Amino acid sequence: MNKLDIYKMILEIISEKNPKDFQELLDDTQKYQIVKDYIASDNPNQFLIQDIQDSVISMINDGLISGIISPLKYVTLIKINGLTIEGFQYLKKLKEDDVEQQVKAILQTNDQPMNSKTLTQALASLIF
Repeated sequence: MNKLDIYKMILEIISEKNPKDFQELLDDTQKYQIVKDYIASDNPNQFLIQDIQDSVISMINDGLISGIISPLKYVTLIKINGLTIEGFQYLKKLKEDDVEQQVKAILQTNDQPMNSKTLTQALASLIF
């Protein structure tokens, strides 16, 4: 699954649905076609859940999502308060038509893999 699609989906859900925690966010992802397609495939759902969780944690740490991360012994609890002003700016940029090509070009130029951290950096260079 495309990391950029996950990134955009998370920002959209938090902006539109305002989930209070990670479980609500996961429940809201079920309405997106990319998630339906992934679930219908033979890939284990745990990989998708882990990708979404890693992205949310990274976005909280990068200041795009206002939230609290509480790592416990067997699980990580994530409380979500909403998008920050930066989060709304990133979402607005992601809704532009050619942003995916621009991000891929930046990542290729810098020889970086596509993950939440590098996506945030590439989008920052386009926004600011």
